[in-house]
Amino acid sequence: MITATAVIAATALVAMAQTGGYPRNETLYSSGTQWGNIVGFNPYVSNYAAGTIGLINETLFRYDPVKDEYIPWLATSGEWTSSNVYKLTIRDGVKWSDGSDFTAEDVKWNIDLGRFPTIWWSNLYDSAESVETDGNTVTVTFKDTPAYQEWQNAVWNMPMVQPAQWKDHATEQEVASWSPEAPIGTGPYVLDENGYDPTTRVVWKKTPDGWWASEAGLIPDPEPNYIIDLVNSSNNVALGLLLAGQEDLNNNFLPGVATLVKGGYGLKTYYDEPPYMLSANTAWLVPNMTKAPTNDVAFRRALAYAINIDQIVQVDYGNLVLPANPTGLLPTWDKYIDQDAVEKYGFSYDPEQAEQILKDAGYTKGADGFYQTPDGKPIDLELIVPSGWSDWMQASQMIAADAKAVGIKITPRSPDFNTYQSHRNTGEYDLVIDNAAQISDTPYTYYRYLYKQPILDAQTNYNFSRVKDDEAWGLVRELNQTPRDDAEKMQELVGQLQTSFMQELPQIPLWYNGIWAQMGTTTWTGWPADGGDQQFIPCMWGGYLQMTGIDTIAHVAPISGQ
Repeated sequence: MITATAVIAATALVAMAQTGGYPRNETLYSSGTQWGNIVGFNPYVSNYAAGTIGLINETLFRYDPVKDEYIPWLATSGEWTSSNVYKLTIRDGVKWSDGSDFTAEDVKWNIDLGRFPTIWWSNLYDSAESVETDGNTVTVTFKDTPAYQEWQNAVWNMPMVQPAQWKDHATEQEVASWSPEAPIGTGPYVLDENGYDPTTRVVWKKTPDGWWASEAGLIPDPEPNYIIDLVNSSNNVALGLLLAGQEDLNNNFLPGVATLVKGGYGLKTYYDEPPYMLSANTAWLVPNMTKAPTNDVAFRRALAYAINIDQIVQVDYGNLVLPANPTGLLPTWDKYIDQDAVEKYGFSYDPEQAEQILKDAGYTKGADGFYQTPDGKPIDLELIVPSGWSDWMQASQMIAADAKAVGIKITPRSPDFNTYQSHRNTGEYDLVIDNAAQISDTPYTYYRYLYKQPILDAQTNYNFSRVKDDEAWGLVRELNQTPRDDAEKMQELVGQLQTSFMQELPQIPLWYNGIWAQMGTTTWTGWPADGGDQQFIPCMWGGYLQMTGIDTIAHVAPISGQ
C-alpha cells in the first residue's frame, strides 16, 4: 500500500534539487523515459535525451494510433506514383532552429544516411535504386517490389537532422556516436544548455523564433516555455514529485496508482477506470526454441494453458493492464483479429487441459511430482526478468506458481538488466519475459519481431525465441511487400499468420503493457482523456512524441492563478 505522505517526505530534498530554478507556471516536468545518464542528442543511439526526436528533430509524417491515421508533417504528402516509385512533397515555410530553410535536399541527405549499416533503415536504403530531388519533391525509386510496410513505417520514424550540423560527422562510426552540443532541429523546442545535466535532467526551452507548425495552423503553440525531463532515480521519487505537484507527466510504472487516482490526490490517467492506461506493447513469455522441452509445441501449449493471466492482471498490476488476446495483436489491431481462428486455436487458463496436453504428448511425472520429458529427463526451467522490474518479478513468481500447480518446474531469476538482455539476445536462457515490439501503424512490425530471419549469434531487436519457421517468415515478407492501402490482402496475410502463430506458439502472449502515464493537475490542465476532444498519447518515450505525444504538450494549459 502506497503511503502518499511518506513518499512526499522521503523525496522532498530530491524534488528541490531536480526541479528548482525555472518558473513553475511555465515549466512542464516529466520523467519515466530516462534511466541512467543521458548520452546526448544523437537520435541514432540508445539513451539519447528524452525529447530529442519530437521536440527537436521532427519526422516527415506522424502517426495517430488512436485513429489509425497518418498526419502529414514535414512532408505534406507521400504517394506511390507507380509500383516502385514513392514521391514526397516537402512542406514550404519550415525553418531549422538556426533560421535556415528546411528543404527537399535536406530530406534527401537524411534518407541517404541509410548507406551506413549503423542506420536502422539501411536495409530499406539498399533496396532503393535512387533518391532524387526536384524543387520541393523527393522521389525514391526502388529496384524491385518495395517493402511497402517497412517504408510506410519509416517515414514517420525517420528523424530529420540538419545536414549543415552533421555533415562533418557523417561517417559510419560518427553518425552512430557523435552528439551535437546544441542540436539544431525543426521542432518547437531547443536545448537550454545552462540547465542540462546528463546525470539528472535535460531542459528544453521554446524556440524563440516560433514554431512553423503553429504558424501554419496545424497545432497550437505549446504553452510550456520549458520542458524538463528528469533522469529516473526510483519509482518512489517519481511518485513523490507527482504528489508534491513538482512533476506533471510521469511515464513510469507506478504500482497502486489506481488507488491514488480514485483517492483525490490530483492525479489523472487516460482512462478513469480499468485499465487506466492505453496499451503500448505485448508482454510475452518467450521460450527458447533451441532447447528441449521448450522446442516442443505441446509443451508450449500446455504452459500457455497453465498460466492464470487474469490473476496477474488483477493482483500484480491492479488492473492497470489488459490480458493479451491469444493472437498477441495489440488492441489497435483489433480489426485484423480473426475471431473464428481465436475460438478454434486460442487458449485460456485451464490447468486440467494443460496436464492433459502433457500426458497426451508422453510427458510423465517423476517421484518429485514434476513432469519429465518423454525420454525421462527432469524439467527445471529458469525464467529470467530484469532485477528491479518489480511488476515482472512478481509476474515471474506467479507464473512459476501456476506452472508448479500443473507439475512444471520453473525457477524465477532476476539478474541485472544488462545480464538479462545479454542472455535474451544470445539465447542463453530457458524462458524470458520480453516486450520489445512496440505499438505501430502495422502488424508487420509485430510479425517481424516474432519471425525475422536469419537468426544471428546475438539478436538485438527480433526473434528472441530463435524460431525457424520459413513458411511464417515468407508470409511476413509477403506482408511487407503488400501496400498499406490493400486492406484485403493485409487481412488475408495477417489471418494466416495469426492462425499459424496460435497453432505453434513460438511465444506466449501474456498481457498488454500500458503506456504508463500519470498526469498531475496542480500546474497544468487539458490532459488527454478517453472520450474527450484530446485523445492523444501522453508519453515522452522514444517513438511516442511523433505519434501524438507532441499534441499532448501542445494542448495543455496552465492552471489559472499559477
